[in-house]
Amino acid sequence: MNYLKQYRIPFTGLGLGTHDFEFGIDKAFFDCYDYSIVKDGNLKVVVNLLKQENMMVLQFHITGTVVLTCDVCLSSFPAKTDIEERLIVKFTDEDIAESTEEIMVLARREHELDIAGLLYEYINVAVPHYIKCSEQGDNITCDETVLAKLNDLAGEQQEEKQEKQADPRWEALKKIKYN
Repeated sequence: MNYLKQYRIPFTGLGLGTHDFEFGIDKAFFDCYDYSIVKDGNLKVVVNLLKQENMMVLQFHITGTVVLTCDVCLSSFPAKTDIEERLIVKFTDEDIAESTEEIMVLARREHELDIAGLLYEYINVAVPHYIKCSEQGDNITCDETVLAKLNDLAGEQQEEKQEKQADPRWEALKKIKYN
């Protein structure tokens, strides 16, 4: 987790106004998270921080490629990604404060903002539920040998299913059901 220290923004010394920060994300970033959907990638993060007296507004722009695994043929392929997110950070004197998806609440004594978890979440949420080479990849098609093998296996399963349905005991029971 020491690797993730570079994804902290020290905001106490910053003056009021707009400040820009840039970060790079690669395989080492995703290795810090055990159950990440994305295992590799090459991304550039630009964070625009607008500091005000009682709050900060952060605009995230994440661009680059992530390596995804196709749900159909199980091959890995690079997929382009372009993510825009916004976060509002409010400060409070109270110890108990609830954050939401768009609003983060920090104690006034905090001096830096750790955005590693936010970046991880933004990237993984942007990954589609169903990943397919031909849809998310750039001029990539699924592996034909894997697809042929899957079709062969599907044909064998259909034959087994038909053999199981030929049992005369089930046919007799079906006749009773419809009488």
